[in-house]
Amino acid sequence: MRSKIIPISNVQRLAEAADALLNRAYGMPGMGLVEGPTGYGKTTAVAWLVTRVNGVFVRALATTTPSSLLDSICKELGIGKRSTNVATVEDIVRKLAETGRPLFIDEADYLADKRRLIETLRDIHDLATVPVVLIGMHGFRRKLTPLQQLTGRIAQWVDFQAASEFDARVLARELAEVDVDDALVGKLHAAAQGSVRLLVVGLAQIEQRAKNRGLRKIGVNEWGHGDFFVGVAPQGNKVVRPMLRPVSA
Repeated sequence: MRSKIIPISNVQRLAEAADALLNRAYGMPGMGLVEGPTGYGKTTAVAWLVTRVNGVFVRALATTTPSSLLDSICKELGIGKRSTNVATVEDIVRKLAETGRPLFIDEADYLADKRRLIETLRDIHDLATVPVVLIGMHGFRRKLTPLQQLTGRIAQWVDFQAASEFDARVLARELAEVDVDDALVGKLHAAAQGSVRLLVVGLAQIEQRAKNRGLRKIGVNEWGHGDFFVGVAPQGNKVVRPMLRPVSA
């Protein structure tokens, strides 16, 4: 399997939103929100974007406090944390304003009910005038709805959707080192239920089977009735999905 980011629909929309935030008119709000179910490729796509725009990336935890969040941002910026949060915020704002680097907060769901943390991020956005992007699970946007001072600053919302069959064909063409027939891709797409993670896992299985048999092209007949996913057991009409990191968004 090739290891690279493929510009499927979710990645394209994320890139477009980032460009809009980075090139917005002076005085326009510059916060963004990315949400979607697990397995849809958010983390991988955001990691690609952070590298592309030289962003500052930190991850929130259940135990995150204003002080620990500021400490994480300082480490990513390569600056020391001051003795007070107020002074630390001033240094962070100064550094971000100087560099123009956007700030990304992953697992931001943990912050939704921590008003001081949210207000700290809003202050950093307002004072540094750089994009601040929050990444969370499906339903994160709804959690923020009561915080009108924050939501009024969110100019770009990216809701990661289930991968389409077209997306699956693009992934198969760009990632697999063998030719995967469209009918087999369609079967994999139906089994993956829109999960990019499972599509990548399934493509790896398909590729390995083709290579084991010396095939340069594999279709439904060659695949047979094998399981697309390692460690996945069907339960009724549902699929138990493994917690595996995809090699691509």
